[in-house]
Amino acid sequence: MNPLIIIGWTVATYLIASIPFAVIVGKVLLGKDIRDYGDGNPGATNVRRAGGTILQYAFALFLDMMKSLLPVGIPYAMGWTSWEVMPIAFAAILGHMFPIYMQFKGGKAIAVSGGIWFGLLLWEGMILIPIALIFWYKVVNEDEWAIMLTMLTLFAYLLITRFSEPAMLLIWIGNLMLLIYTHRKGQLTKPPTLRFRNDSSDN
Repeated sequence: MNPLIIIGWTVATYLIASIPFAVIVGKVLLGKDIRDYGDGNPGATNVRRAGGTILQYAFALFLDMMKSLLPVGIPYAMGWTSWEVMPIAFAAILGHMFPIYMQFKGGKAIAVSGGIWFGLLLWEGMILIPIALIFWYKVVNEDEWAIMLTMLTLFAYLLITRFSEPAMLLIWIGNLMLLIYTHRKGQLTKPPTLRFRNDSSDN
């Protein structure tokens, strides 16, 4: 693949991923700045915290996911190698985390990360990731740990099914490091606690 095409696609992906869809949804559909709610994050979760409906939240989540799924999934489906798609995947995450249109103050890149792996793994990712995420949300109390454990589940799957594609593993490593960075102020400094243990202790 021509390096100039890869560079151009990477830059375009960053600019697309920088679009704060959740903020736009909040202003257009709710008449609110979602950054005034919850953790002040311009992500889809704060659409819900700002009083949005499940559908409005899902719409914002869908848009955030699409801005990585399409830029990554389309070239990969066209035959680009995982090495060639790697800078595009990182551009999607960095665009959401450090959007040029919002003074580089962005979100935690959870939906964008999901979109990347949906684009790379297609139906495999669309089955594995939601199931793993729901499972870990049911097992541990901390949302941050549920996300990290989902990523570890994904890594185990990649080791089994994509061991011959080291670029996939490198994308995962970079993705994990960036997610740890965006969640550094959360509860990752402490071990996760189990929901069923807390439930049993209350009885």
